[in-house]
Amino acid sequence: METIYKSSYFEVSNDPSKQMFYFSYSEDTFNMQSAEYIESLRDFIKLIYQHTPKFILGDMVDFQFIITPDIQQWIDENLFKVYEEIGFKKIALLLSKEYVPKLSIQQTMEEDSTDSFKTRYFDNSEEALTWLLAS
Repeated sequence: METIYKSSYFEVSNDPSKQMFYFSYSEDTFNMQSAEYIESLRDFIKLIYQHTPKFILGDMVDFQFIITPDIQQWIDENLFKVYEEIGFKKIALLLSKEYVPKLSIQQTMEEDSTDSFKTRYFDNSEEALTWLLAS
């Protein structure tokens, strides 16, 4: 697995043999501004277009940012549409330990209007990986 993006808040690795991305957020997201979050998502969209993963394992355990309804809508209109466009299949998320960020993540995923990929939440990465790679 190769790291293809890194910022103070967000890191993305690619495993081409599995057509899979792995991303993780740091606790520094507590101090992240909305514009910074959107910018990291724009960078992520560029990576999606470059590498066209079919699967993503997202580690959001340390995620502290609260995704507002406006940003949730932006994600649906921008990121989720790209997932649909490239034939993306599944995302497994390890959720934040903090209640409000966790709730905002779940609400964001429920905003998906494409209905083109599957989402599941997990407590550990082994179970998540098993689900992702099962046919």
